[in-house]
Amino acid sequence: DLVINEERMKLPYMNDQCEQMLKISNEFVRLQVSNEEYLCMKVLLLLSTVPKDGLKSQSVFDELRMSYIKELGKAIVKREENSSK
Repeated sequence: DLVINEERMKLPYMNDQCEQMLKISNEFVRLQVSNEEYLCMKVLLLLSTVPKDGLKSQSVFDELRMSYIKELGKAIVKREENSSK
């Protein structure tokens, strides 16, 4: 886990990392990303990594990933419908 403390902030790359995270969060605000969209994207990012030990069931994994892709699509449609009202 990333722990931000005084000692870590003195590392040469840490300030750059914090600036990049701030840019990303500002971009989400600019794009008006909803909580539902953000959570779906976060899960999809987590699902894009495969455990070292591999998967017990690729088909279950693919089904789970597709369900989040569908939910992200629904959240986007819902936001577009709300913004057009």
